[in-house]
Amino acid sequence: MRRETESFSGQVVLVHGDTHSMQINKPLRDRKTRKVIENFTRVETYGAPFLGWVRGIVDDADPKLFRFEPRPWPMHTLGQ
Repeated sequence: MRRETESFSGQVVLVHGDTHSMQINKPLRDRKTRKVIENFTRVETYGAPFLGWVRGIVDDADPKLFRFEPRPWPMHTLGQ
C-alpha cells in the first residue's frame, strides 16, 4: 500500500473498522526519510461499545480533496 500510494499523485483513503476506536490519521511513513506520506489518510470507524459514524466530504476545490467529520452517538442514547 505504501509503494502504491507513493507512486500515485492523488489522495488515497483507507476506511476500516474493528478495533473499537475511531481515529483519523496519516500512519504511513517513507521508509528512508520517516516523513509522513501526506497523500494517505486512514479512517478507522467506530466500534462497540463506542458507536457513531463518520461523514466523508469530497471537495475537489480543496487540495486535500477529503475531509472527515466524526459523529459519535451520545452514550446516554444507546440502549434506549
